[in-house]
Amino acid sequence: MRIQILQDIINLLRNKITQNTSFFSSDFKDRLKITIKEVVPYLYEEKMHSLEYIPNYKNKVKVDTSLIRNITRYRLALKNLKQKFDMAGLENTYNNLADEFSKEMFLKIVTYRLFDDVKLRFPIYYSNYFDSLYKIDKCINNELSHSDRSLKVHDLRPLGYDLKIEDSAIEIHIQFLQEQYNYRNIVQAEEGDFIIDGGACSGDASFYFACKNKNKGKVYAFEFIDENLNRFHKNMELNPEHSKNIELIEHPIGASSDKYLYAVTQGPGSYVTDQKIDGAKKIKSIAIDDLVKEHNIEKIDFIKFDIEGSELDGLIGAKETIKKFKPKLAICIYHKTEDLWTIPKYLKEIVPEYKFYINHHSVNICESVLYAKV
Repeated sequence: MRIQILQDIINLLRNKITQNTSFFSSDFKDRLKITIKEVVPYLYEEKMHSLEYIPNYKNKVKVDTSLIRNITRYRLALKNLKQKFDMAGLENTYNNLADEFSKEMFLKIVTYRLFDDVKLRFPIYYSNYFDSLYKIDKCINNELSHSDRSLKVHDLRPLGYDLKIEDSAIEIHIQFLQEQYNYRNIVQAEEGDFIIDGGACSGDASFYFACKNKNKGKVYAFEFIDENLNRFHKNMELNPEHSKNIELIEHPIGASSDKYLYAVTQGPGSYVTDQKIDGAKKIKSIAIDDLVKEHNIEKIDFIKFDIEGSELDGLIGAKETIKKFKPKLAICIYHKTEDLWTIPKYLKEIVPEYKFYINHHSVNICESVLYAKV
């Protein structure tokens, strides 16, 4: 123990932890320790007190130069690591990632979640964040936007999409500039694809997919929250040509069909539970496998799930569809910590040929996505 603490102090004093990949061990645990050690000294102005919170990017990073505090924080982090995560599960996910970018991002995601109770921000796109929002603000169509609404209608033609979308600048940034459901042009929706959009909300992803499949396939969009449906229908009115390619299904996705669930309305973060809630909308679930059978769907090319913690249930309900068609996947894995290992494990069991990739699309805990492709 004393030897390890001494070595930690020496490393910090000499600043020997660098980004040189030749220094990294190929072992997951060694690389994770290095990533944690790099994060320990850095503090920020404010805590991430909610999932939706966006920090002030102008606040300067503070570096804690106290070796004692940094060593103490590092040792506590390693202790919490074993308590909070299934280390064997994490290592299994890491070993199944197909490229170095995904492995680096996965290490950062695990480290971020380990420190989600301290002043930590995920280091994503700081340099161009304000420039991107400014670019999106210039797309606002004032004639189509209601002055009394916080959400504005954006004409996305300057961004390369023949769309008018009512949404926030941040959502448009993630969806259309970062392309959240496109992994580096390796896993992406393509011309003629039949696509499942699980958790459609206002329809931004559905219309993104409609552009990508060039209206030659089909987008099955799942949404059931009334306020989200109102926004979805508004966007359908704004984009009649693309709307012809989208079928809206007003049910939550589940492991099985016809199970009564209760909808908790929280805007984009709305979710379902099997626990009875007074005043909550009662609604039946639908499994993707049953949808495919009932609609006689001949193929599914791409599945996207952002269904607020029900992702694994949704994949269980799509098991036969995934085994048969081996679609490209973009599955959110940030709603539950265990999704980081349970979802990749489940998918590998039903389609061993899948290659996995991971990326992250926000400065807080949200928007980590697992991608898969045969």
